[in-house]
Amino acid sequence: MAFVLKGSPEVFASPASTALPSPDMRRQESSNDSWTGPLSATGSAGAGEPLLEKGTSRQTQKLVGRALFGGMTAAMLALLILASQSQLQLPGSGAAPRIWNPDLRVEFGTEPAAKNIIRKFDGYNMARGGRDDARTFDANVDQYMAPNMVYESVGFGNWKTPHGWAKGEEHNYGMAFPETVFTQMLFFGDEEIATTTTYGKALWKGDLFGVKAPKQWVTLRITDFYDIPMDSTGRHRIRYNFMMVDWADTMRQIGRPVLLPSVLPEGLVLPPSANDGVPAPLSAVVQAEGRDPWQARKLVEKAWRSDWAGEGSARDHWDKEMTFYGPAGIGLAKGVETYDKHVLAPFREAFTNRTVEKLYSCCEGNYCALLGEVRGAAVGNWLGLPSKGKKVAIRIAWHWRVVASKVQEGWMIIDFPGLFQQLGLDFYVMAAEGKSLASVSATL
Repeated sequence: MAFVLKGSPEVFASPASTALPSPDMRRQESSNDSWTGPLSATGSAGAGEPLLEKGTSRQTQKLVGRALFGGMTAAMLALLILASQSQLQLPGSGAAPRIWNPDLRVEFGTEPAAKNIIRKFDGYNMARGGRDDARTFDANVDQYMAPNMVYESVGFGNWKTPHGWAKGEEHNYGMAFPETVFTQMLFFGDEEIATTTTYGKALWKGDLFGVKAPKQWVTLRITDFYDIPMDSTGRHRIRYNFMMVDWADTMRQIGRPVLLPSVLPEGLVLPPSANDGVPAPLSAVVQAEGRDPWQARKLVEKAWRSDWAGEGSARDHWDKEMTFYGPAGIGLAKGVETYDKHVLAPFREAFTNRTVEKLYSCCEGNYCALLGEVRGAAVGNWLGLPSKGKKVAIRIAWHWRVVASKVQEGWMIIDFPGLFQQLGLDFYVMAAEGKSLASVSATL
């Protein structure tokens, strides 16, 4: 039978929406190929069987191969691309649903619950993406995703249900970026919250957001947050998934900069400068060395409040040789003086009555992350945006690495499309039309 996802995903907000999840809600990316439970003697898709039946088009074979190589998002795309292209006969269509056994390395056995769920779910998609019939897929996804989960993204809309999650990324992403290789830089969590920050090398080959395909390789900078509480079944399952791409940086790379150029270097983002594994950190090492997440949390939350709602110098909380990987429009800051002068000072000058709100956060050892908002009343324009005289709520994702009671490295992505919307601008239309804030500034 053809692979078809059952159910109707429910869209509840537009792609540019800045709507936030309710406060009582809170979001992926790892491998092996084994099954648990009884296997059917006939018609089952074992590890040695071909991925696709004979007669499958070479184009479809390529799509599936790339998806399996590219990671969780790409693997999900394979499932949906197969369903949409033809009546492919997938192995095991008549077998009872089988639950995949992630068979993780022993080194991953002590990971916090939320992080471990993401590792297993990613492993299932990497190992089985495009190979399982709909019933088997549903049974396995049920192990990791709550049936009422909410998927919220910057660019691909907001959706409900696991099928909505898959659909939300499939249609636009799969057609625009048929080839992607993801590199996770950070991946950590606690018992309920997990997070990743990743870059993907992607071939932009299809139109997206009205932007004509540049047919070139780009670097997609991505962050994810997951809420994975224990539910009434006694299992930790994904209840909320937030995903954000630094689209301003992506548009800059293809010659369609929407923001004004930063005075700092733009485009470079690296994994932590530490032997903590890639992605960092390796939980077993963090635990063996007794790295204290509570001390790290206290420090980064003080830094977060001081930096974005206060007036103090960053040197109070950051190492003097710190590195800050900012988003497009802000750039890479090396050293606390550069961070004070080119990151914090322009923001503080542009906004008064600044407050911060934490939405989701987690720490593992000396690594911390926070998804939150900075609110303020603009008394000037910031980064060339016509913000003066307006009150805004800016959604931002932060990640930090702490060393010796100081923040050593920081990573940040801003929801610029959401901020543009609050200021009466359409980020995606401007990108499609090749307009930047320079043209907006000229009319003020």
